[in-house]
Amino acid sequence: MRQRVPFSDVDMHGHVHNGVYCSYAETAVNELLREAGLAARFDPRSDAHGVVYHVKKIELCYEGPAGFDDVLDITAHVRRIGTSSLAFDAVMVHAGDRAPVARVEVVWVCVDKEAGRARPIPAPTREALAALRPAPDDAPDDAPEQAPAEAPEPQRRPESR
Repeated sequence: MRQRVPFSDVDMHGHVHNGVYCSYAETAVNELLREAGLAARFDPRSDAHGVVYHVKKIELCYEGPAGFDDVLDITAHVRRIGTSSLAFDAVMVHAGDRAPVARVEVVWVCVDKEAGRARPIPAPTREALAALRPAPDDAPDDAPEQAPAEAPEPQRRPESR
């Protein structure tokens, strides 16, 4: 998803306000679900298996500045499917030079509409979400562990905004 930063999202220091990144992440997660044809399963107005999903946790890791009129590319994916919870990751980078901006983890809990308590994610929803997860590593379990390749340090934009 591509997002041009509006002036209303910028704080007094000229950067995107921290809380706005959480909103961008939630929008990216919703777009992921919409594009996969799963939005109705998560719409609280629908009766999708008698459940709703509540945000349990949002964790933001700031990586670099973004400001007014910058264009960001935001990608979301399913990171983990638990018994009653779902974890999504959203990554934000500058559209032009791909400089990192922020990473956000969003955790939702499946809640029974009637009881108001956590319950297992319905099987059809679990299966549909599993199809969205990145492919697992093809290495067999008994393969020797390899040291990770050294990744170059990401280019940071100067903080002078």
